[in-house]
Amino acid sequence: RLRFLDQNFMLLSGQVFSDISAPVDELSSAEFKPAKVIITENEMTFLTLPVVKKALGIFGRGFSVSLLQKISWLKDCRIYYWGDLDAQGFQILSSLRSHYPDVQSLMMDQETFMAFKKFTVTGKDCAVCTLPNLTEEESEMFRYLAVHQLRLEQERISHGYMLEKMAEISQLR
Repeated sequence: RLRFLDQNFMLLSGQVFSDISAPVDELSSAEFKPAKVIITENEMTFLTLPVVKKALGIFGRGFSVSLLQKISWLKDCRIYYWGDLDAQGFQILSSLRSHYPDVQSLMMDQETFMAFKKFTVTGKDCAVCTLPNLTEEESEMFRYLAVHQLRLEQERISHGYMLEKMAEISQLR
């Protein structure tokens, strides 16, 4: 499922579409040329993504994000991944980077965790101790969350905070 985060970015059949769903095979043959793609783990955050010039939002549906490996045009844009701050969110990020190594995590850091720590809940058990494809900071956050079985769902991060972080992305080419 895609959202066009810039209404001027895409016209299909003379109509502006803001939200579309299509099979991955069809999306892989599409001729989209976004400058940026923001992939979210959860639907609610996907639906609340703000306007970002020349950008698409993709609802990754958790571990279903692995299906995106079939979409070749993603290699030509800056990709951001915003998942839950939990062990599984980092597993998804690591998996995504195995296909798109330059993916940048978004709001999956210690600053965000500390700002919204009061909203954490018990996370799921994680048998994995280390993950490839994470930065050192991300690896530390992953280990902390896995050992303490903590989870900060992205929906618990305030809309205002998210808008600030998205404004930073909007400034980048």
